[in-house]
Amino acid sequence: MIEKILFVTKGGEGCDEGFSYVLELAKTLHSGVAVLMVYSKGMMETYEDVMAAVAFAEAGQLETVKELMNKQAAEINEIEKKKIKELDERCRENSLEFIYQTAAGDSITAIKDFLKDRPGIDMVLLSPNLSENKKGIDFKKLLKNITKPVVTISHGYTPYQGLCR
Repeated sequence: MIEKILFVTKGGEGCDEGFSYVLELAKTLHSGVAVLMVYSKGMMETYEDVMAAVAFAEAGQLETVKELMNKQAAEINEIEKKKIKELDERCRENSLEFIYQTAAGDSITAIKDFLKDRPGIDMVLLSPNLSENKKGIDFKKLLKNITKPVVTISHGYTPYQGLCR
């Protein structure tokens, strides 16, 4: 029996895509759900924000620079809290255990580190926002670093490609 299912997703508005499939699988397997929400390191530094910050810094307006840089981080944090709360409620409605973690940087490293700390995870499910984008994740590298079964989820919430060792 699977002890835990790890759902890996990119942070942001669409982070819950594919979660319905994860819930159904967890109910079927009498499993808990772990969510790993991964943010790219540069996600909070859009070109426009950096250029605006540079202009204000050159003008000596350091407080305005701090406000600009903190504004986007706060917006991302609000979305994350809202989405995690929604996912937690959906798990509670189905009597499923729920844990989550966020990470910044490379998705594969984040998954590897998560699994190292939680050996009870037996399956990794990748959300559509990671698996359908060719730049989202390097599957060859993933399979070299992850020894658990990996399943990708499409927008239709059904697995279309299982990648297992």
